[in-house]
Amino acid sequence: MDADEYEGKESRLDILGRTASGTKVNIEMQVNSLAAMGERSVYYWAKNYADLKRGEEYDQLNRTVAINILGFNLFEDKKYPDMHSCFGIYDVKTGCQLTDKLEIHFLELLKFKSKNVKDMNRMEKWAAYFSPSTPDEELAEIAASETAIQEAMEVEDVFTKDEVAKRSYEKAEKFRRDQAAQLRYAEEEGRKEGRKEGQKEGEKKGIIAMIITLKELNVDKATIIDKIMTRFNLNLNVAQGYVEANW
Repeated sequence: MDADEYEGKESRLDILGRTASGTKVNIEMQVNSLAAMGERSVYYWAKNYADLKRGEEYDQLNRTVAINILGFNLFEDKKYPDMHSCFGIYDVKTGCQLTDKLEIHFLELLKFKSKNVKDMNRMEKWAAYFSPSTPDEELAEIAASETAIQEAMEVEDVFTKDEVAKRSYEKAEKFRRDQAAQLRYAEEEGRKEGRKEGQKEGEKKGIIAMIITLKELNVDKATIIDKIMTRFNLNLNVAQGYVEANW
Protein backbone atom coordinates (compact mmCIF):
# COMPACT_ATOMS: atom_id res chain seq x y z
CA MET A 1 0.00 0.00 0.00
CA ASP A 2 1.13 3.56 -0.69
CA ALA A 3 2.11 5.56 2.37
CA ASP A 4 -0.66 8.08 1.59
CA GLU A 5 -3.25 5.40 2.30
CA TYR A 6 -2.17 5.05 5.94
CA GLU A 7 -3.68 8.45 6.83
CA GLY A 8 -1.01 9.26 9.38
CA LYS A 9 -0.55 5.74 10.74
CA GLU A 10 2.82 4.03 10.79
CA SER A 11 3.40 1.47 8.04
CA ARG A 12 3.26 -2.12 9.20
CA LEU A 13 2.76 -5.58 7.78
CA ASP A 14 -0.07 -7.82 8.96
CA ILE A 15 -0.60 -11.32 7.64
CA LEU A 16 -3.55 -13.50 8.61
CA GLY A 17 -3.11 -17.12 7.59
CA ARG A 18 -4.51 -20.54 8.37
CA THR A 19 -2.58 -23.79 8.77
CA ALA A 20 -3.66 -27.15 7.32
CA SER A 21 -5.03 -28.11 10.75
CA GLY A 22 -7.24 -24.98 10.92
CA THR A 23 -5.12 -22.92 13.32
CA LYS A 24 -5.35 -19.21 12.56
CA VAL A 25 -2.07 -17.29 12.65
CA ASN A 26 -1.78 -13.51 12.75
CA ILE A 27 1.71 -12.17 12.02
CA GLU A 28 2.57 -8.54 12.69
CA MET A 29 5.86 -6.79 12.03
CA GLN A 30 6.39 -3.61 14.05
CA VAL A 31 9.45 -1.43 13.52
CA ASN A 32 8.86 1.44 15.95
CA SER A 33 8.35 1.00 19.69
CA LEU A 34 4.75 0.87 20.95
CA ALA A 35 4.07 1.03 24.69
CA ALA A 36 0.82 -0.95 24.44
CA MET A 37 2.18 -3.68 22.16
CA GLY A 38 1.05 -6.45 24.55
CA GLU A 39 -2.50 -5.16 24.79
CA ARG A 40 -2.58 -4.55 21.04
CA SER A 41 -1.62 -8.15 20.31
CA VAL A 42 -4.26 -9.51 22.71
CA TYR A 43 -6.87 -7.28 21.05
CA TYR A 44 -6.11 -8.58 17.55
CA TRP A 45 -5.87 -12.14 18.83
CA ALA A 46 -9.35 -11.81 20.42
CA LYS A 47 -10.86 -10.43 17.20
CA ASN A 48 -9.48 -13.35 15.20
CA TYR A 49 -10.49 -15.96 17.78
CA ALA A 50 -14.11 -14.89 18.38
CA ASP A 51 -15.66 -15.82 15.03
CA LEU A 52 -18.41 -18.30 15.94
CA LYS A 53 -21.35 -18.35 13.55
CA ARG A 54 -24.94 -18.74 14.74
CA GLY A 55 -25.58 -22.28 15.98
CA GLU A 56 -21.90 -23.18 16.44
CA GLU A 57 -20.60 -24.44 19.79
CA TYR A 58 -17.63 -23.06 21.75
CA ASP A 59 -15.57 -26.16 21.05
CA GLN A 60 -15.66 -25.20 17.38
CA LEU A 61 -13.49 -22.15 18.03
CA ASN A 62 -10.20 -22.49 16.20
CA ARG A 63 -6.82 -22.34 17.86
CA THR A 64 -5.47 -18.83 17.24
CA VAL A 65 -1.81 -17.81 17.35
CA ALA A 66 -0.34 -14.30 17.21
CA ILE A 67 3.29 -13.79 16.17
CA ASN A 68 4.81 -10.34 16.68
CA ILE A 69 8.17 -9.66 15.02
CA LEU A 70 9.60 -6.55 16.67
CA GLY A 71 12.41 -4.20 15.71
CA PHE A 72 12.65 -3.06 19.35
CA ASN A 73 12.83 -4.64 22.80
CA LEU A 74 9.41 -4.95 24.43
CA PHE A 75 10.71 -6.62 27.60
CA GLU A 76 13.67 -5.79 29.84
CA ASP A 77 16.85 -7.71 29.03
CA LYS A 78 17.28 -8.87 32.64
CA LYS A 79 13.79 -10.40 32.87
CA TYR A 80 13.58 -11.67 29.29
CA PRO A 81 17.11 -12.14 27.90
CA ASP A 82 15.88 -14.56 25.22
CA MET A 83 14.66 -13.08 21.94
CA HIS A 84 11.57 -15.35 21.89
CA SER A 85 8.75 -15.29 24.43
CA CYS A 86 5.41 -17.10 24.32
CA PHE A 87 2.28 -16.29 26.35
CA GLY A 88 -0.93 -18.20 27.05
CA ILE A 89 -3.70 -18.35 29.67
CA TYR A 90 -2.55 -20.06 32.86
CA ASP A 91 -3.56 -20.28 36.51
CA VAL A 92 -1.31 -17.88 38.44
CA LYS A 93 -0.96 -20.31 41.37
CA THR A 94 -0.41 -23.67 39.74
CA GLY A 95 0.58 -22.79 36.18
CA CYS A 96 -2.25 -25.02 34.90
CA GLN A 97 -3.19 -24.11 31.32
CA LEU A 98 -6.83 -23.09 30.83
CA THR A 99 -6.80 -23.61 27.05
CA ASP A 100 -4.25 -24.34 24.35
CA LYS A 101 -6.20 -22.23 21.84
CA LEU A 102 -4.28 -19.06 22.71
CA GLU A 103 -0.61 -18.41 21.97
CA ILE A 104 0.96 -15.00 21.62
CA HIS A 105 4.60 -14.94 20.55
CA PHE A 106 7.07 -12.05 20.53
CA LEU A 107 10.31 -12.17 18.58
CA GLU A 108 12.56 -9.26 19.62
CA LEU A 109 15.11 -8.96 16.81
CA LEU A 110 17.46 -6.69 18.79
CA LYS A 111 18.10 -9.63 21.15
CA PHE A 112 19.10 -11.94 18.30
CA LYS A 113 22.69 -13.13 18.69
CA SER A 114 24.32 -14.33 15.50
CA LYS A 115 25.98 -17.75 15.50
CA ASN A 116 27.22 -20.36 13.08
CA VAL A 117 24.37 -21.25 10.69
CA LYS A 118 24.88 -24.95 11.40
CA ASP A 119 24.10 -24.31 15.07
CA MET A 120 20.90 -22.32 14.41
CA ASN A 121 17.43 -23.78 14.90
CA ARG A 122 14.60 -22.82 12.49
CA MET A 123 13.42 -19.88 14.58
CA GLU A 124 16.93 -18.46 14.79
CA LYS A 125 17.29 -18.77 11.02
CA TRP A 126 14.07 -16.81 10.51
CA ALA A 127 15.23 -14.20 13.03
CA ALA A 128 18.50 -13.90 11.09
CA TYR A 129 16.52 -13.49 7.85
CA PHE A 130 14.43 -10.65 9.33
CA SER A 131 17.35 -8.99 11.15
CA PRO A 132 18.84 -6.06 9.19
CA SER A 133 22.29 -6.85 10.61
CA THR A 134 22.64 -10.25 8.88
CA PRO A 135 25.20 -10.07 6.02
CA ASP A 136 24.23 -11.29 2.54
CA GLU A 137 26.72 -14.19 2.59
CA GLU A 138 25.14 -15.53 5.78
CA LEU A 139 21.63 -15.11 4.33
CA ALA A 140 22.64 -17.17 1.32
CA GLU A 141 23.93 -19.93 3.61
CA ILE A 142 20.72 -19.84 5.67
CA ALA A 143 18.57 -20.00 2.52
CA ALA A 144 20.52 -23.03 1.31
CA SER A 145 19.69 -24.84 4.55
CA GLU A 146 16.01 -23.80 4.83
CA THR A 147 13.68 -24.19 1.84
CA ALA A 148 11.00 -21.83 3.16
CA ILE A 149 13.53 -19.01 3.64
CA GLN A 150 14.87 -19.65 0.15
CA GLU A 151 11.32 -19.23 -1.20
CA ALA A 152 10.85 -16.03 0.83
CA MET A 153 14.06 -14.59 -0.59
CA GLU A 154 12.96 -15.45 -4.14
CA VAL A 155 9.63 -13.66 -3.59
CA GLU A 156 11.50 -10.69 -2.13
CA ASP A 157 13.76 -10.60 -5.20
CA VAL A 158 10.73 -10.56 -7.53
CA PHE A 159 9.15 -7.81 -5.42
CA THR A 160 12.22 -5.54 -5.63
CA LYS A 161 12.25 -5.91 -9.44
CA ASP A 162 8.60 -4.83 -9.66
CA GLU A 163 8.87 -1.07 -10.17
CA VAL A 164 5.31 -0.29 -9.02
CA ALA A 165 5.67 -2.36 -5.84
CA LYS A 166 9.13 -0.93 -5.22
CA ARG A 167 7.91 2.68 -5.51
CA SER A 168 5.01 1.95 -3.15
CA TYR A 169 7.40 0.37 -0.64
CA GLU A 170 9.82 3.30 -0.87
CA LYS A 171 6.96 5.76 -0.29
CA ALA A 172 5.88 3.79 2.78
CA GLU A 173 9.47 3.74 4.07
CA LYS A 174 9.84 7.49 3.51
CA PHE A 175 6.58 8.02 5.38
CA ARG A 176 7.86 5.91 8.30
CA ARG A 177 11.20 7.78 8.45
CA ASP A 178 9.48 11.18 8.26
CA GLN A 179 7.07 10.25 11.03
CA ALA A 180 9.93 8.96 13.21
CA ALA A 181 11.68 12.31 12.75
CA GLN A 182 8.46 14.15 13.62
CA LEU A 183 8.06 12.09 16.77
CA ARG A 184 11.63 12.84 17.85
CA TYR A 185 10.97 16.54 17.30
CA ALA A 186 7.75 16.39 19.36
CA GLU A 187 9.52 14.54 22.19
CA GLU A 188 12.25 17.20 22.26
CA GLU A 189 9.61 19.95 22.38
CA GLY A 190 8.02 18.15 25.33
CA ARG A 191 11.37 17.91 27.13
CA LYS A 192 12.11 21.61 26.57
CA GLU A 193 8.72 22.59 27.97
CA GLY A 194 9.17 20.25 30.93
CA ARG A 195 12.58 21.68 31.84
CA LYS A 196 11.11 25.18 32.19
CA GLU A 197 8.88 24.22 35.12
CA GLY A 198 9.03 22.22 38.36
CA GLN A 199 9.13 18.43 38.07
CA LYS A 200 5.42 17.62 38.36
CA GLU A 201 4.07 20.70 36.61
CA GLY A 202 6.86 20.46 34.06
CA GLU A 203 5.94 16.89 33.17
CA LYS A 204 2.30 17.89 32.69
CA LYS A 205 3.26 20.79 30.40
CA GLY A 206 5.70 18.54 28.56
CA ILE A 207 2.94 15.99 27.89
CA ILE A 208 0.57 18.68 26.63
CA ALA A 209 3.29 20.24 24.44
CA MET A 210 4.06 16.85 22.91
CA ILE A 211 0.38 16.13 22.20
CA ILE A 212 -0.14 19.55 20.56
CA THR A 213 3.03 19.20 18.46
CA LEU A 214 2.13 15.70 17.27
CA LYS A 215 -1.41 16.77 16.50
CA GLU A 216 -0.09 19.64 14.36
CA LEU A 217 2.05 17.09 12.52
CA ASN A 218 -1.13 15.08 11.72
CA VAL A 219 -0.18 12.09 13.89
CA ASP A 220 -3.23 9.99 14.81
CA LYS A 221 -4.57 9.64 18.36
CA ALA A 222 -3.53 6.02 18.87
CA THR A 223 0.10 6.74 18.00
CA ILE A 224 0.18 9.83 20.25
CA ILE A 225 -1.20 7.78 23.16
CA ASP A 226 1.48 5.12 22.61
CA LYS A 227 4.24 7.71 22.47
CA ILE A 228 3.31 9.65 25.62
CA MET A 229 2.82 6.36 27.51
CA THR A 230 6.39 5.40 26.58
CA ARG A 231 7.97 8.82 27.06
CA PHE A 232 6.29 9.71 30.38
CA ASN A 233 5.63 6.21 31.79
CA LEU A 234 1.83 6.68 31.90
CA ASN A 235 -0.85 4.01 32.02
CA LEU A 236 -3.33 3.76 29.15
CA ASN A 237 -6.26 5.53 30.87
CA VAL A 238 -4.15 8.52 31.95
CA ALA A 239 -2.59 8.86 28.49
CA GLN A 240 -6.02 8.70 26.82
CA GLY A 241 -7.29 11.34 29.23
CA TYR A 242 -4.49 13.74 28.32
CA VAL A 243 -5.02 13.24 24.58
CA GLU A 244 -8.81 13.68 24.75
CA ALA A 245 -8.47 16.79 26.91
CA ASN A 246 -6.04 18.42 24.48
CA TRP A 247 -7.41 17.27 21.13
